[in-house]
Formats: sequence, structure tokens, C-alpha cells
Amino acid sequence: MSAEAKVNSKANNFVDVPEDFELPEGDVKRGKKLFKKHCAQCHSIYPDNRITRAGESALGPTLFNIYGRASGQMDLHNKDVHTDGVGGILWVAGPLMNYMRNPRVLAQGTLQMNFRGIPDFQTRVDIVHYLKTLDWSNPDINDPPEKPSSFPPMRWAQMAMKGS
Repeated sequence: MSAEAKVNSKANNFVDVPEDFELPEGDVKRGKKLFKKHCAQCHSIYPDNRITRAGESALGPTLFNIYGRASGQMDLHNKDVHTDGVGGILWVAGPLMNYMRNPRVLAQGTLQMNFRGIPDFQTRVDIVHYLKTLDWSNPDINDPPEKPSSFPPMRWAQMAMKGS
């Protein structure tokens, strides 16, 4: 397949996000809930990629400061960087919307993640609005919860001390 055919194929998969896309109004609170549902299992919102809730794993890069960042700037955890990830993209509204719709098409099939995509336009808009808040101006990120111990007995003791 030629490079031009690949570009045209990509464009056909993202008909709801034109080249000159401007992000419509969205709901940050709803975006946060949807982020937890679709993204938080593998992506942290903190600069150090910390995990603060049970059931999460830092398989993907942190999404802290994702808006406006070039792809490939954060380390991928537990991944072979040479075969996984998306390159050559500036993460602004359009590419984020397209990636969330169909990550394999945008990455040209090089992803190893269990995420089919989010077809609903407004869901993606709300998540992008939430992602735009993940920077140093966000007080929740400036004072994150303490990173839990990776050693289970220590983690249980920390949880018991918090409860008393």
C-alpha cells in the first residue's frame, strides 16, 4: 500500500474529525468519569506515572500533560519501545479524538493494548476536555495521594493505619 493510500485510508476512518477540527464544548466532570472507565486501567494522570487505586497498572505512558505533547515523549512501561507506540503526532484535540476512536488505525496497527476505541463523539470530546486539565495548574495533581507500597503486606499495613 502506498503512503498516499495509507493517508486516505486513515482519513476515511475519522470522518467526524476534519483536518481543521476545533474542539466543541464538553463536560470536564463527565470526561473524568469516562476517563476512569476507558483509560485509567492502564494510564496514570500523575507526572511520575504513579498508580493510586486498586486494579490499575501502569502499562501505558502517563497522560499527565498529554495535551500539546509530542507522541513518544514518555516512556512506555513493560513495552518494547521499538515496536509499540505512536510516532510523529502532536497530541491536540484532533489526533486525541481520532486515537480514541480507533487507536490501531492511527498507529497503523502497531499497538499492543486491549482497547477497541470509543465510537461516541461526545464521549471523546468530554475525555479530551478532561485531558486538557491534567497539567501543573490542577491542584489534584500537585498534591497526589501517597504512592502505595508494591509489597502487599506493607500496603495492607498502610491501609490499616489510614483506617484507624
